[in-house]
Amino acid sequence: MVEKWNHFPVYMWAGPGTIRINRVKFPTTLIDEKVHMEGGLRIGAKKLREMGYNWAYCTYNWGFPPEIEEEDHRYFKRTVQEYHEEGLKVFGYVQFSNVVFDGSYTTKRWYAMDQYGNKINYYSGRYLTCPTDEEWKKHLANVVKGIVESGADGVFFDNVFGSWFGFRPCYCERCQGLFKEFARSMGTQVKGIPEYLSENEDSKVYLLWRKKILWETIEQLSKFARTMNPNILISSNSFEVGISKLSIMAGIDLREAFRVQDLVMIENHQLPRKFKGLQIFNTMTYRIAHAHCRGKPVTSVPYMFGIGADGVYPTRIYLQAMAEAYANDSVMVLKGTEYFHNGRWTLLTDDQFEEVRKSIADYHLWFKSVWKNCYGKRATKIAIFHPYDSLTFYWERTYLPFFAAQHELVKNNIDYKVVWDDFNDVDVLLVPPIFEKSEIEKISRFKGEKIFLGYSPFNEGKIIWKDVYEKLSSNIKTEEQLQLEQILSLLNFWAYFNDPNWRRRMEKANFLFFNYLNYCYNFIHPFDTRELIELVKTHQPWTVESDGFLITSSFEEFDTLKIHIVNLEEKDINVDLVLPKTWSIERIENYKYEGAFVHRIYTLRT
Repeated sequence: MVEKWNHFPVYMWAGPGTIRINRVKFPTTLIDEKVHMEGGLRIGAKKLREMGYNWAYCTYNWGFPPEIEEEDHRYFKRTVQEYHEEGLKVFGYVQFSNVVFDGSYTTKRWYAMDQYGNKINYYSGRYLTCPTDEEWKKHLANVVKGIVESGADGVFFDNVFGSWFGFRPCYCERCQGLFKEFARSMGTQVKGIPEYLSENEDSKVYLLWRKKILWETIEQLSKFARTMNPNILISSNSFEVGISKLSIMAGIDLREAFRVQDLVMIENHQLPRKFKGLQIFNTMTYRIAHAHCRGKPVTSVPYMFGIGADGVYPTRIYLQAMAEAYANDSVMVLKGTEYFHNGRWTLLTDDQFEEVRKSIADYHLWFKSVWKNCYGKRATKIAIFHPYDSLTFYWERTYLPFFAAQHELVKNNIDYKVVWDDFNDVDVLLVPPIFEKSEIEKISRFKGEKIFLGYSPFNEGKIIWKDVYEKLSSNIKTEEQLQLEQILSLLNFWAYFNDPNWRRRMEKANFLFFNYLNYCYNFIHPFDTRELIELVKTHQPWTVESDGFLITSSFEEFDTLKIHIVNLEEKDINVDLVLPKTWSIERIENYKYEGAFVHRIYTLRT
């Protein structure tokens, strides 16, 4: 198991394979080959170490056929050796769900098929593979074997979600047969894999089956890796898990991820920043993951708009993102790679970003000097229930109250935690709409104060937002609407991948990012939250008043309380910490960048 606070990781795709895959994905763009070739070797490792990093995610397998990828495997072995010599440990990258359609792979029969018998695009020049194909699973095992034999310290399964564009199952005869067999084992008859997802029984059974086959495969590969090296660490990309139904469609489940893996890494688009007047942040993701982590590390690599759209960020945003993670007892994986900056692909190890790296190193030095004295167990008595299964099967009825309540608590500087099966030290529990029997039974066992958000399956407890929620529920999409949306989605992506003219027009409109927004909470809601804040604020004996947007968290150890404050504004802001009369401030740790604080930690005697 990873020691959480000795795990400082960076995404570091580099080397010849990364150069080659960028040419496949974005064939007309320029690439700084020198920076990419140096990034996975000693010169890159040294720069990462100087920034305070000691783990790197590095590429072994981008999905090219073996006659092409042999070069990448040699480079990876050199990466492992030279990174180790510089004091960094290495995760080896496994392309889990797709391949480049080239060379010997053009004759393979392992491709996923749509309902019309066509291969399914993953990205330009790449196709999804069938998750139940035995040859494909043997191929994945061979990749894992190569990574472990190269001396890597961990195995990282990327793109386990399959398509990041929406609902894209495989409809091959084998998958159809296995799905029907699974349905029969649950006492259900189905026609086949559904063409779109809704709240019907076929969709529910499919989501359960998809989750089962995904985690069976990851678990088998993990056990195989550990037969060769019992100390190997296992991680995968739980893309958008928690905040988006894209992960649900793919079978990604934090409960399974923390059961099978040594840590969880969540890639998403929640890099803290202002977007169209809204404040984006990643705190909800961290806290949702902690509800299931069982003491294992929670990590996340947050982006702005995604691969191909992000240049190197302003320095303050890196520091804010790191501080937000640490304030949530989590770790931000630094995005060191896949930057499209000033017209070319580059890495954060490029000499032109030396000042950014120095600032990251400076913050790390400060944080590592104070972290042992600024944690403990979570102090808040306010919690929100994570309705995992209701979100899975009834997303449209459940997600908005769940995220809106968290959004408003963060905005009003009220600390909270997310819980699923552990209600210890919870005085007041916010309960989003729940519809699954197991979740209703969990909530019935909680004897503290309950506040239901829009809907309650019980005849007791306080309900808020009821009128607005009922109006929203009356507008749930019909089966016909859902079917049409799926057809239009397939048409859009066919045009994006197969028609250059349409692709240019869609990229100009930032199509991929706005498509992603269709599937997640996008920091907007219709609820009047004043009543919520009035009901919960009495459960927090201290308050934070500020003229800017903050992330607030608290930890307790014996008779001391540690309060973390992270400033998400671009400037310095006023913060007033109001305490009970008998409390006192023992110490303040403060990190500033260009005169404006980023991360402040109060240690209080209670």
